[in-house]
Amino acid sequence: MDLYKRLFPYLLKYKFRLGVGIFLSFFVSIFNGASLTSLIPIFDSLGAGDQYKFEIALTKRDQFLLQGSSQGKDFQGFEAVELFLATTKSRINIHFADKTPDELVLIFCSIILPIYVLKLLCLAGTVYFVNSSGLLAIRDLRLVLFQKMQNLPLNDFLREKTGILMSRVINDVDVIGKVVSNDLKDAVNDIFYIITHLIILLLLSWKLFFLIFIVIPLILGPVTAFAEKIRKTTKSQQEQLSSLNGDLQEVISGIRVIRAFSMEEHEANRFFSVNNELSVKTFKTHFYHQVGPALIELSGSLVTMVFLGIGAFLLEDPSFSKGMFLAFFLTLIFLMRPLKQMGILMNLVQASKSAAERVFELIDRESDILEIPSPIDQKSLNEGIFFKDVSYRYPGSDKDALHGINLSIPKGQKIAFVGSSGAGKSTLIDLLPRFIDPTQGTILWDSVDAKHMSLDQLRRRIGIVSQNIFLFNGSIRDNIAYGNLNATDEEIQKAAEDAFALDFILDFEEGFDTKVGERGVMLSGGQKQRISIARTLLSNPEILILDEATSALDTESEKFIQQAFVRLYKDRTVIIIAHRLSTVKIADFIYLLEDGSVLESGSHTELISKEDSKYKRMYDLQFEEVKS
Repeated sequence: MDLYKRLFPYLLKYKFRLGVGIFLSFFVSIFNGASLTSLIPIFDSLGAGDQYKFEIALTKRDQFLLQGSSQGKDFQGFEAVELFLATTKSRINIHFADKTPDELVLIFCSIILPIYVLKLLCLAGTVYFVNSSGLLAIRDLRLVLFQKMQNLPLNDFLREKTGILMSRVINDVDVIGKVVSNDLKDAVNDIFYIITHLIILLLLSWKLFFLIFIVIPLILGPVTAFAEKIRKTTKSQQEQLSSLNGDLQEVISGIRVIRAFSMEEHEANRFFSVNNELSVKTFKTHFYHQVGPALIELSGSLVTMVFLGIGAFLLEDPSFSKGMFLAFFLTLIFLMRPLKQMGILMNLVQASKSAAERVFELIDRESDILEIPSPIDQKSLNEGIFFKDVSYRYPGSDKDALHGINLSIPKGQKIAFVGSSGAGKSTLIDLLPRFIDPTQGTILWDSVDAKHMSLDQLRRRIGIVSQNIFLFNGSIRDNIAYGNLNATDEEIQKAAEDAFALDFILDFEEGFDTKVGERGVMLSGGQKQRISIARTLLSNPEILILDEATSALDTESEKFIQQAFVRLYKDRTVIIIAHRLSTVKIADFIYLLEDGSVLESGSHTELISKEDSKYKRMYDLQFEEVKS
């Protein structure tokens, strides 16, 4: 996978900012080259006495153009540009003709200082514009990844550890972010450095310049050999880090179970194994990252020795001064760094490919719940919800969880679904807000297929109160208002009062500002349930789903919850899922599910009156358990 090809659309959003940074980067290399070449007259004048005169060499072409201009010839186009350059060289030579070596040193030193200041300003601009472009692109990528995760099939969250998904959003995106921000800036700078400084080297000595083409493969060769090893070890390291995150998240979430079964030592040993494997793979990654640059430094040292020896030989040529040699040598030494950086960057790109593969693999996953481009706007339910030959099979399963379901949920009625565990009750309910879609069949809201409705509109019309209450680690106020962020304090308080939660909330010292802790750990089960009911009341749903909402509560808490439900039921279509049949007697109609199919249906009175009814047998069994 081409990393930059996938990231290009994200960077393209900030093309102006990125373009400014690249433009300034070009001038960074120009000013750096100017500062190096301005050292030539300084080195040449040192120790030369009054005999030294600064002079820019005029080529035969320059002399021809100057002679033609003095004879009145008119040059056009590119020749006019050449004449301008030749004239400039001649004027500089005339200006410096009477300068002593000491004066030349002073003049060129005063020129170098503003060059370095301009270079610094351009470099700061490059860092600002290029780095910020990369970081903004990564910000957008992480947002896209987060939004994609929210639309992934629910089964994906069951199959994959939470810590591994978190690692993709945080660790893997950070690896890519370093490449497209700081490393991208270095790459742009280094490319311009290499191009401009190679031109300088060519102008200073073509003989030494061509020798460089033997040296460059010598420098980059070792890095290329390590690139594939670095990519493989980094990918393995990232995968192991994700595994560690997943295990750690699981241990923290299940700490009560671990302590209850005295499994601390077992979990510590398991963590040590995963952590040790990560340590080994991390060491390999660091080793290969360090060995590559070390080989480049060795190559660079050999190159320096070679050029010093050849440079000493070329100094015998009067056209190649010691200042030119020192400028060439310093430029070459400077060029080693960007060449080395480009080699390291190749390693980093290889390393980031594995992280990018993991990120874009998640982005490329297809969502199982899709929304049509122009959904039907259905304001409210008029008749009811109808299941037509609905079947559902979980991915990877060879058996339907639901099969051939045909039933109706009339508007304004209370409908109950009962049955043993695994009968398909929760699966059937998950179909209503389109957490999952039927494998076969259709769910109609009046006469409209649920798949043709807006997901946002559909889900906002449904309120769910379940046994497993999830509260966010914020205040009670924030949790009640979660489904209606624009709610006023009066509306929040009214919802809490209707849910019989106001009294215990006001008993807290901070009232509605009380922090509930992670998953509501600071509240009891009954308190969390009432907060959940208040949240549902405030969102004012048209359809209310109660999924085993009181099965884990004590008698006193259940009494409050049942009172709150009476207020919830008002003017709503209610769907109740329960194991305890005593809680579904109020339902207008009851469906008994078994093995994914509707086995019996009718009111409580109708079902209990049938001697061969399985519902009656279940009810009698539970009634006997209560009596005993």
